[in-house]
Amino acid sequence: MISLIYDETYLKHRSSTYHVENPERLKIVLKALEGRTIIKPKPVDEEDVKLIHNEDYVKLVKVASQMGEPLDADTYTNEFTWSSALLALGGSYVAFQNDAFALVRPPGHHAGISGRAMGAPTLGFCIFNNVAYPIVKLKLKKVLIIDFDVHYGNGTQEIFWENPDVVHIDIHQDPRTLYPGTGFPDMIGGGEARGTKINLIIPPLGGDDLYEELIPIIQSVIDDYKPSYIVYSAGFDGFEDDGLANLRATEWTYYNLGLLSRGYKRFAVLEGGYTVGLERGSRAFVNGLENENVTYQKNPSSDSVRSKFRDTLYQARRILRDYWKI
Repeated sequence: MISLIYDETYLKHRSSTYHVENPERLKIVLKALEGRTIIKPKPVDEEDVKLIHNEDYVKLVKVASQMGEPLDADTYTNEFTWSSALLALGGSYVAFQNDAFALVRPPGHHAGISGRAMGAPTLGFCIFNNVAYPIVKLKLKKVLIIDFDVHYGNGTQEIFWENPDVVHIDIHQDPRTLYPGTGFPDMIGGGEARGTKINLIIPPLGGDDLYEELIPIIQSVIDDYKPSYIVYSAGFDGFEDDGLANLRATEWTYYNLGLLSRGYKRFAVLEGGYTVGLERGSRAFVNGLENENVTYQKNPSSDSVRSKFRDTLYQARRILRDYWKI
């Protein structure tokens, strides 16, 4: 049974007014996954943060937290944000050590080297890039990241843009319809890393049947690459009616995404998910990680949505065939 990384400090990062990224999110996941072993993380120090973010951004977060000032229109801080963010990085590190699922806050996949990444208008609720930390800290090789948050993980992709040792597969809603507005199939990495950044997009109202077509592509990349580690940026906001997006994924999708790591050393770090996705999606995902024999029904897409999806999938395949056996 997979262990969970968690600490009550994560609940202290909160807005003075209502915000969708709030402490209740972790309570939902903990209830959905109750009965599993919980491991306490340790915070990293300030110098370690500078392995993934530049010094000016690290100072900005520290000062903003001390003052309780927002970093931008989407991303708040309070007096506990700094300590929670250091502990979130530590939580990701301990998840790596234990093949575990890190239930951390604040989230991180939108946080790039200097904060906002790839032209994004805001940090999208994120502070430090949790999933990137153990990879960079330990100089891990042959890493494959699967980011299935409904929003493009622009910060993670920026951090590893020119790193050929990290394959980053990001599945997200069409960025023409959703924050951060980037993450298209032709964004494939730079320099020696060209082809290692893979963006697979799903149109609004896309259901499990579209993920079903993407999973064999991801499996082909895994089989071709033979990673030493599979790392999940686990966001559950693509779940139907979760609240911040327009996809219609259900348990079927998250279970099968979890199954992709069978036979590999892996760990997962929580990103988005706000209501029903956190409850039902996280449970199904962990069932997949644990290789449980569970059957879920697929949520189908309309013919018009499938047609839009096929157009973008054709584009992605055409680009990626220069690099992968898909």
